[in-house]
Amino acid sequence: MSPAELSSIKWEQDGEMSAQDTWTLVKMLTKVEEQDKASSLLHLSSKHSHSKRSNRR
Repeated sequence: MSPAELSSIKWEQDGEMSAQDTWTLVKMLTKVEEQDKASSLLHLSSKHSHSKRSNRR
């Protein structure tokens, strides 16, 4: 969430985040995790393909 979005989080009377803000936060965290995993996999794949090329020489 951007700083502006974080500052607009709604809180319920019992001190919990609103259901909508909780859902939005979970979706955003999931997206960030997926991007991080994809980046890590791409990095590993790249390292693997480079090692294959150097072994062929």
